[in-house]
Formats: sequence, C-alpha cells, structure tokens
Amino acid sequence: MSIALSYSGLRCVLEFLDPMRRIHIASRNHSLRTIEKTIPLSIVELGMNRYGLNLNVYLIDNFNDNKLRFRSGFRKDLERTLSLNLKPEKAMKKLLDSYLGIRSKIYVNCLLFVSAIPEFVPPNILLQINEFRCSVCYSEHLLPIIDPSSFPLKKLRTTIDKPDHLNHPVLTSAKELIVLHGFDGLTQLINQNNTNKHVAFEINTFRPEDLLVLIKNWMENGKEIGTAFKFHDYGNNQRTMHFLLEDLKEFKNERFNSSLNCPRLIIPINTTAEIHVSQDNENYIVVEVVPTTLKRESDATGEP
Repeated sequence: MSIALSYSGLRCVLEFLDPMRRIHIASRNHSLRTIEKTIPLSIVELGMNRYGLNLNVYLIDNFNDNKLRFRSGFRKDLERTLSLNLKPEKAMKKLLDSYLGIRSKIYVNCLLFVSAIPEFVPPNILLQINEFRCSVCYSEHLLPIIDPSSFPLKKLRTTIDKPDHLNHPVLTSAKELIVLHGFDGLTQLINQNNTNKHVAFEINTFRPEDLLVLIKNWMENGKEIGTAFKFHDYGNNQRTMHFLLEDLKEFKNERFNSSLNCPRLIIPINTTAEIHVSQDNENYIVVEVVPTTLKRESDATGEP
C-alpha cells in the first residue's frame, strides 16, 4: 500500500509549515515545485525595509555591498557572495520573487514596514494581513500590496503626520489603532472625528491637559460603551495620573486597591455608563467607558 500523502494531505502540511523550511524543501523536490506555488503561504510576521526582509525568525539583508546575509536565531549566520555583475538590490529582488512571487494566496498575521516599499518587492505581490505596523511614515502608500479583503484591520500601528490622514477609511475602520508619532492636538481630533473604539498613544508628546479635556468631553457629551483610549506615560513617575487625581478629586475611587485591577477614578456619564481611569502594568493610563452595572472587584467585601 502506498504511504505517499494525497494532494489534500500535502496541501495541509505545506500551508502551515514554517515558510523558510517549506521553501527549502520545495526547491529541492521537483514534484513539490510543480504545486508549491498553488498552495497558500502562511507567515506569522513579515517585515521589509530598504536593506532586506524578516520572515518570521529569519533575517535576509544586503548590508554588505557584495554579499547576502542569512540570519536565524537557531543557527549560525550564513553569507553568500554575489557575482560581480549582480547588484545586491537585484539579488534581493530575485530572491524575494522566488519566495513570494506568483502565489495563489499569502497570509500574513503581522506586516511590518519601516519606510516606503523597497524596490526589490515584486510588483505582483498581494498580501492578506491581520495587523499592519508602519513605524516611520504614514501607511497609505503601502496599500497596493495589501489585499482589500484584509480590511478592516484587526490592528493598525502607524505614524499620523497630517490631519488629513485621519479621514482615511483604513485608519477609521481599524479595530485597534496605535499611534506612534503625531502632532499637537491629535488626541482631540481622533476623539471628535474618528470611530475607532480602541486607541493607544505611544507618543510622548501628549500633555496631561489633553487627557483632562478628553475626559470632560466624554462626561458632557457621552461616549459609546466599550471605548478605551490608552496613553503611554514615558515619565514613569505617574505625573499625569497625579494631575488627573488632583483635578478630578471628587471622582476618586475610595475603595482603590493597587493589588486589584480596579480604577483610580470613577466618573459617571449617565445612568447607564461611566468612565474608569486606571494605570496598567505597562505604564499606560487607560481611560475607558463601561456600563454602570459592571461589578467591580474593588466593590467586593468579605461579608456574606
């Protein structure tokens, strides 16, 4: 009896095999080479910049003028010297085209970019992604390589340089928005003009007054239950939290216990919703809207 895998069985194995291991095996087997490109490729994390790419735990770059370097956390670095008539950029283009070009589907959980699309990226590449991180520039010009079926994104981590960026549907539809860099007044513009319910600010340019304006706006005008804004306090000295506790002292949670996951401030909006202000273990100040019927751990007592 034959012990060879059927096509359907082989398809399942290849689709979820480590990408570099899959490419390595397929390149050395003629039978696999004929079908490998028709089977979707699944990548946990794919990063690209002008010098190379990250493919899960593997790094391929052309920092050296005449060499390609292959790095992995599991083994020693490997280097391949290029022929004199082959430029590093062209070598990277040929390599990436053999890895990712002309495929039925490429699924990427998290796509990372530091800058613009490198020249070595194949023009026909189309990635279906869950998360998108672009750390230096705004992400709009990177959309041609993203499959439209990827939207809305589960998470978008990006720089926002101009107010016009806030109107882009990719940004407004993201289930979670993480802002790396921005401009003065960005917090209020996002609060007023966008529909993102979960927003995290990793920028250190916000002022304690920005949070106070945000909270008072939610108090006066209301906010949808489930909305949560997070602000990274880089000072690590709780200066921003002290400012809020002083200005909103009438809303201090008298039952606050630092050993429990309970808010420092509890601010009512109406009969059905209230604002909780807390600080998590990652030094983020969290401002969120919760239903007033939500039972808080800090309200529990030892009495039966």
